[in-house]
Amino acid sequence: MDAAESDETHDFGGELALTFQNGQKIFVSWVGEPVQYAIGTKDSSHFLPDAQLTDFDVSGTAMWADLIGQDVALQFTAPDNQVLTVSSVIGHVLLCSFERGGWWADEVTVCKQAPAPYDA
Repeated sequence: MDAAESDETHDFGGELALTFQNGQKIFVSWVGEPVQYAIGTKDSSHFLPDAQLTDFDVSGTAMWADLIGQDVALQFTAPDNQVLTVSSVIGHVLLCSFERGGWWADEVTVCKQAPAPYDA
């Protein structure tokens, strides 16, 4: 939470739920296609009902400030789906399958710039 509030890169070990003003939710997590540990989206949780996930509301943090209350678009940056860009006309965040210095992780990293190296 501290990293999100400080506009710094942070990781989620499970999944991220994007909640929109109309109540729609999109769940983002690591998946096995099109490559192992890509980023994937679903209309329902990737883990529930089996997982004991904890909710953290980061909508009031600096990292997400340019997206809250805006129309947003979701777009993968390369065919391997390891980086999903969530963008508005005034800002963006990247959701990446990157952890502890390497790609191919079962984490969702939230950042403003793709962690290096990324050669997709």
